Amino acid sequence: MFESKLKLMKKVILIALGIFASQISFGQECLNVKFKLRGYFYAGTSQVDSTALGGFYEDKNSPKNLTSEISEYSKSNKLEIIVKPELTAEFEKGILGFKVFIINKSDSISELPAQDSRLYLKRQVFYKNEWRDIEYLPSSWCGNSYHSVYIKPNEYWDFSAPCVKGKIKTKFRFELYINENLTIYSNEFEGSFNKRQLKKEQGHKPIGIMDPYNN
Repeated sequence: MFESKLKLMKKVILIALGIFASQISFGQECLNVKFKLRGYFYAGTSQVDSTALGGFYEDKNSPKNLTSEISEYSKSNKLEIIVKPELTAEFEKGILGFKVFIINKSDSISELPAQDSRLYLKRQVFYKNEWRDIEYLPSSWCGNSYHSVYIKPNEYWDFSAPCVKGKIKTKFRFELYINENLTIYSNEFEGSFNKRQLKKEQGHKPIGIMDPYNN
């Protein structure tokens, strides 16, 4: 069952990336889309969630031991999101991206909620004097999808996020929901987006019984 669900999840991701690729020209380019992107930050774990029902997709992007170089990105002794737009990376084939790190320099293990290993992490833009989402997190109707991932002290997650561009210049940040009492934000960085990214969702159609997402 686990392998079937894993294969299905990968197929869903490839279909989504096909939508992305249709919006851009040949070569590595920033995405120029007119909808909110579905969440794409998948994380493995340093500790098993013993309370989870099981059957969820388990990503292999587990936390790594903190290096001296990565440690320099974070100046505080707590859990942080650090965006490094100058560190370019290929998000997927043909899609230009940049590096995003979650760094834990606190003295305790951090528990983060996830759906099939997808973190509650999304991009926001500053528009008309307020922060607004241009990415969204789909909701699973299957209780097995919900679980937690863990990052130990002096560990970090390494992610790539897609570069986006549009007609409106502004500043970006990422928001990470941890629990009802704690939401953290990344450093801000410059960019541009399209107004329709504030409302319309990318959308998703289930491709089988093992796909518990309708959006």
